[in-house]
Amino acid sequence: MSEFFQGNWRATVIGRNAGFSQRVNVIAATSGAGAYDGVVGNSFVFENGQVDLEWNNNAGSSWQPSAIISSIGMSSPLIVVRFMSADDNFPDQRDGDYDDLQVKFEHLDAPFEITQRPFALERGSLVMMPDGIFDTSQGVQYMGVRIRNKWFFDWTSDFPTTGMKIGIAPTSRSALGVHGVIVLDAWTTQEQQQFGQVVDGGYVRVPDLKVGEETTIYFKVDVRNAGPSKPVVGFVAQRDAFDPNYDAPTRVVHKKIFITRSAFDKTTKELVASVPEGTLRLKLGSIKLDLKAANDAAKDLMKCLSKGDSGGPRGGSGGGSWWEDCRTRERICKERGSEMLRRMLKELLDGKDIDICRLQELLNTCCDPKSVGCCSDGGGGGGDGGGWQDGTGVDGWCRVKPIGWLPISFDYKIEPNPAYLGQFGPLPFEDPWWKVILIIIAVLLAIASVVYDYIEAGQDPKFIIGKIRRVGDANANHIDCAVCDLNGSRGVNLGQEDAQSDDVNNGSPIEGLGNIIQLDRTDNGDFGIQDAVLGNVVWKSGGRSGTTRGVVNSITFATNVNYDTEDTISGVINYVNQVHVTQIVGMEQPLSQAGDSGSVWVDMASKRPVALNFAGDLSDAGTDGIGNPIRLVVNQLNIRFNN
Repeated sequence: MSEFFQGNWRATVIGRNAGFSQRVNVIAATSGAGAYDGVVGNSFVFENGQVDLEWNNNAGSSWQPSAIISSIGMSSPLIVVRFMSADDNFPDQRDGDYDDLQVKFEHLDAPFEITQRPFALERGSLVMMPDGIFDTSQGVQYMGVRIRNKWFFDWTSDFPTTGMKIGIAPTSRSALGVHGVIVLDAWTTQEQQQFGQVVDGGYVRVPDLKVGEETTIYFKVDVRNAGPSKPVVGFVAQRDAFDPNYDAPTRVVHKKIFITRSAFDKTTKELVASVPEGTLRLKLGSIKLDLKAANDAAKDLMKCLSKGDSGGPRGGSGGGSWWEDCRTRERICKERGSEMLRRMLKELLDGKDIDICRLQELLNTCCDPKSVGCCSDGGGGGGDGGGWQDGTGVDGWCRVKPIGWLPISFDYKIEPNPAYLGQFGPLPFEDPWWKVILIIIAVLLAIASVVYDYIEAGQDPKFIIGKIRRVGDANANHIDCAVCDLNGSRGVNLGQEDAQSDDVNNGSPIEGLGNIIQLDRTDNGDFGIQDAVLGNVVWKSGGRSGTTRGVVNSITFATNVNYDTEDTISGVINYVNQVHVTQIVGMEQPLSQAGDSGSVWVDMASKRPVALNFAGDLSDAGTDGIGNPIRLVVNQLNIRFNN
């Protein structure tokens, strides 16, 4: 009777007590098929296939199948073995001893397989990176690994009987280190709870998993010092009842990961993304941007950047102090401090000179009781476990909140390394993965560059159009306004933009779509302005909601505005006698949203300014607009609207 085998096996003849010739016949195998002499000690390897034990009396019987009994067991916590014993001769002449030929089969494979390429998760949001590719700009990332139980038994959590845990092989850790990838074994309790897994000495304990079922487990790696590469990661299984053969070459499951190295070049304003086959440079031309989200993201990012103990930006890859902020300090003390200390002590014992100041820095920082727990609000994987409350992820890196935007135009160029000859000429990259993935990563990181530019605009001469000359001093005068001296870098048109074709709210232009509306600047003896009139229709041209109209609902409106610490105004300001604009029934347009501050409310009939917009409803839906009376503004800033 034949026995069927799946996977890789090593067969060894361990016993023979027969006068007839004996052999092991492997048929329909993926590899290793053939007839093997039944001599004790004979050993061979095959993959998949059907096995028969056969005999030949060498007197005309030819090769015939023996009667077989079989059993299965384990020679160690991870190694499954099977035994086949033969009783030769024709059926009516067999003696029933089943010792004519005895063969042991040792399973050589790992008890699991990985069903897809391991993928990267951004550590702040736990969102998978595009196509699962690791990028050095993201520093520490989680590695998701999809595994399937392909063993002979179900995995259950009653360790050590049938439970299983998966880790990265020691040899693979060393190889990854050569590529600049460090496997981090320090997990906080909250991190483990996030993923619903237990990390034990670098191994992930796998939950109950039946044969053939799949689950995803997670590791943590630091790729900030890696170069563009495609390293192979080796994964191994282990059990609490330690198996010394766990990392035998045939029991290591190898999978490749992709690593890119991307950065934003502030000088050229290019996103530079590199893969082993070359480099792509992408430069945005124009974009559509959610200004409200960009404002929020910029504020949060500035707030995060300002928290660094050293005063420098956080989350950088290279440069600056080794201890750039308390979150980094706690993480490095946990994950890299011991490794650094071991390396330094080994060098010292080997007779090499070491930097004593480096050792002192390590001890002083990690052992200073005043610094312990300084980031208990979420550093190093604690806290709320991620999110974007202040632009910071669980690892203390400053990150940019996702914002809505659409690239309208961009330029890119590819620098092959080197090009190879394709069917129709030289092609820049050998692997097809760059074609989609590199662009996706470029776009992903360009979001950060957009917001970074948004923050840096005030320091870039290309964005500076003038200098603030006077402000309203809201804390003292309760007027939220400022006046700027233009530097002439842009043309001056004293008109107001009507609704534009690409505006969100362009259905009801004041004069005509795309027009420039000229205010009435004739001398009316009142500086070209007028006071707001209850019930009059007014309009404004705002930076976010565009050109929209409403009706004056009050000229004695009172409200409190709570200003962020990043604003030039701080604290809560109580405004009274303000102009309150509400939506027109039947023409409900957004009146004032974040980004519309500084727009002028103009009387529809007279084309004279009546108020300076500075606030709206708390929901930012644009249902209300609030403006300083324009008379207060012109008096405070000493300006005029008439010619």
